[in-house]
Amino acid sequence: MSRLPVSHAARWRLKLLGAAALMFLCSACGDGIPKDRDDDDDDPPPQSTALTVFAGDPTADGTMDGTGTAARFTNPRGLAIDASGNLYVADTGNATIRKITPAGVVTTLAGAARVTGTANGSASDARFANPAAVAVNSQGTVFVADNLAIRGITPAGQVSTRYTLPVGTNVDGRSMADVVAGGLAVDTNNNLFITNRYGSRRLSAANEVVMLEGQAVANDLLGTRLFLPRGVATDSAGSAYLYDLEGKISKWTPSGPFGTPTLVGLAGAANTKGAANGTGLDARFEHVLAMTVDPQGNVYAADTTNNLVRRITPAGVVTTVAGTTRANLVRTGALPGSLADIRGIVTDGKGNLYVTSGNAIVKIVLP
Repeated sequence: MSRLPVSHAARWRLKLLGAAALMFLCSACGDGIPKDRDDDDDDPPPQSTALTVFAGDPTADGTMDGTGTAARFTNPRGLAIDASGNLYVADTGNATIRKITPAGVVTTLAGAARVTGTANGSASDARFANPAAVAVNSQGTVFVADNLAIRGITPAGQVSTRYTLPVGTNVDGRSMADVVAGGLAVDTNNNLFITNRYGSRRLSAANEVVMLEGQAVANDLLGTRLFLPRGVATDSAGSAYLYDLEGKISKWTPSGPFGTPTLVGLAGAANTKGAANGTGLDARFEHVLAMTVDPQGNVYAADTTNNLVRRITPAGVVTTVAGTTRANLVRTGALPGSLADIRGIVTDGKGNLYVTSGNAIVKIVLP
């Protein structure tokens, strides 16, 4: 049978049909021509800036009050936050206590910039020697770990000495770095938790002392020693969390299963340093200078030298939420970013952390 001739127009129709079929197949494979954008399509959410400088300048020290990055600090350490969202900073290098409002306005709460001493009295007349850590109770009293003394600043601006750590016998003056207070926290019952190099204690409102670990007094301390604070924090149930004497994160409860206080390891391995994440004994910390606890019971640790912010869940799972291991500068933007030497940390309970890093207070918005 003879084949009928195909017209030129018919050939073009066949080519167009083939091209249309090919375009359909390509579109089905995901590589086709993009569809037109509907007016109802949502824009992708913009990437949030999770790490910002809230107050001060990481690389520039000073004593200036002001707003946000116009203010200046010198080697700030401890941080605390009150129910209204005001931050309190142990501005160690300036020997003052600073206050930062939620809007970032920085003022000097007590002390005189770079004038050291131990004087009590009105906030402007008071003097601090080495303010290293701060805590604030529900009445608005700010407590300060200042060498051997725990000082209190009332809302009316009066400074007094709340407690003095005891010194043992035969303690070399060059060894006092082991004795002085480095960590401080307060619970909802106004119990203070204080750490130094060889012990952790709870001080009740009636000045009764309960040792959580270690010794109340150490004797025969000789030679030059370095000041290495150990972090402590409390939760709403009255439990305390410590960077303990073995270099682990441990939890202390006021009454254990047999009616006695207990200290239980949560994360980290005894006397083993590092930066590894993991669960329980698999995690490693270099040295935790400060801690804070959120309403869900997650602990956040300022892990110095590593310069990382670590999260420890109630189940002991450790992750890094901010910072690059052993970085030495502040890099803002998306997490993890990087942090300079980190010394203090506090949560606002609303998904934000504040840390002292370099000469600044850095805000971290958690994902």
